[in-house]
Amino acid sequence: MPPPPPPIVRHEESGFVKRLKKAIPKITLIELPKNRYLGSKEIGTGVNGSVVQVGVRGAAGVKLALKRCKLDNDREYRAAIVRELKIMASGHANLIKLREASVHKNEVWIAMDLMRCSVFAVLCCRGLPEEYAVYIIRQTLNALVFLHSKQFIHRDVKCENLLIGPHGEVKLADFGLATSTRHTNRERLGTAKWMAPEVIREQSYDEKVDLWSLGITLIEMMDRVPPHYATKDDEEVFDKILEEPSPTFTYSYPTIYCTGLVAWLLEETPENRPTAKDVVAELDLHIEQSLLKSTDAQGLASFVNKTLVT
Repeated sequence: MPPPPPPIVRHEESGFVKRLKKAIPKITLIELPKNRYLGSKEIGTGVNGSVVQVGVRGAAGVKLALKRCKLDNDREYRAAIVRELKIMASGHANLIKLREASVHKNEVWIAMDLMRCSVFAVLCCRGLPEEYAVYIIRQTLNALVFLHSKQFIHRDVKCENLLIGPHGEVKLADFGLATSTRHTNRERLGTAKWMAPEVIREQSYDEKVDLWSLGITLIEMMDRVPPHYATKDDEEVFDKILEEPSPTFTYSYPTIYCTGLVAWLLEETPENRPTAKDVVAELDLHIEQSLLKSTDAQGLASFVNKTLVT
């Protein structure tokens, strides 16, 4: 009896696709994405490419956010894309969710939940009152606790990467700069005005850098701009972060407890800076004791709708 013919291995089933299937086994890999997605309205940019709003052929009313990344042969770059997809496929309520993916020619197509807007889009209209900023920070901390427990650092926490859903859901997005804490990190990566001092110095750093960025983000939400906003040159920004005292609010009027929270998050020495879990415990206690006010998802959705409509 002749041996069975060898299986037909399609070209796309090469190493990268196999690696992707192993990393995100529950996610559908689409064969022909060009035939599936309709529309190309740009809604944002990520580290690895622009993000457009699309419809899905044959699924009336379904809208997704789609990012297309060029797939070059650089090993580190490919690892970063797999890492990004793996994080989004985790299904955590406060992380932007991966719906589908595709490897098409020399691109990876990443289809995600479509959200209402970014926190940054709200800031283009007005600053956030404290109770809304506190709620967004609290939800973002859920995402960071989860990421850090899985030994990931986000490295780019800022209002542009915090997305708000139609019902007031808050999700952290854009994991293009995410890295693992399983190895030593010293690269100066992130966005200059949100960078922790140890990142600027290119010292060995861990997940505490995300807590520094979160402190800057809280200032950004209430002041409408991050500290050192008027300084355009990155090297000047770095000098100011390293030489001046840790920043605080400039244009808004937070409570003493909110000011204290920012001071804690912006501890110069990483060892004195809290973990995401530490901040969750403290924040919940302050909210419970009515020392800090926090809205809820419904309140945030209503605020966003009023802000973006007017």
